[in-house]
Amino acid sequence: MLSSQGLDPAAGFMLDVGDTSHPDNFVAPAYRVESTQASGQHTAKIVMERRAAEGDNTSIYLRAGVFETNYALSTKMLADDRAEGDVASIGSYLTDFASDRTNRVYLYMPADMAERNRRAEVEHCQDLIYAYEQTLLVLDAALVSLAPVTAGTEEAARNQLLANLQAALPRNRAHLGTDPASWVNEYRRLRDLTRMRDQGWHSFGAELVDAGTVPGRDTPTYLTGVRRDPPSFPAYYLAFNRGTTEIGVHGTAGLIV
Repeated sequence: MLSSQGLDPAAGFMLDVGDTSHPDNFVAPAYRVESTQASGQHTAKIVMERRAAEGDNTSIYLRAGVFETNYALSTKMLADDRAEGDVASIGSYLTDFASDRTNRVYLYMPADMAERNRRAEVEHCQDLIYAYEQTLLVLDAALVSLAPVTAGTEEAARNQLLANLQAALPRNRAHLGTDPASWVNEYRRLRDLTRMRDQGWHSFGAELVDAGTVPGRDTPTYLTGVRRDPPSFPAYYLAFNRGTTEIGVHGTAGLIV
């Protein structure tokens, strides 16, 4: 089953705050044509050796809350750029905490952005389900719908059965033919189109915010489960915002084609 669940972030700064994997155990239908003879007539039928299955995947997203990272903020560089009026994206001022132990950066995911984040990963799941439904499931349904064919020769019965299978395929996929391998390739092509959402439609932004505006900052989620810094240690907070996200705008049927 394709699903989404909340995610506690791993160490590190993530503008990409969710991930949906491709199903790694999907199954294409497999079949054979079986022929029998009786009273001088030959009957061909489809025997299903394996039914199609969409497989399983993992879909994770950053939930609402405040999260410790293993990053520090290059405050001098940021101040210099601000003085010159040339401030880059906030991620450009993050350094590894291990080499710059001057402060600690925390991520703040507001509840409304967390919900938007969840919906972003749901869109990926919907794309993957649709890709399966338009390919492997289509072939499976066509195979199981076929009635046996009887003819005067085994070859004629077999050929008519396969012609019926071809005719049972939807027009927009008929070019794939009756070989399951072609349908697997088409499934993979459609499945991969979901990545287009990550070229801006699912890109969240982040901004440096005042600690006083961050609810829950006194009870963050720590990477190790416990606080490692003394109470007086400087902390900076990056809040996620909508960035360039366009969630709920680009429908699956218009993208996975």
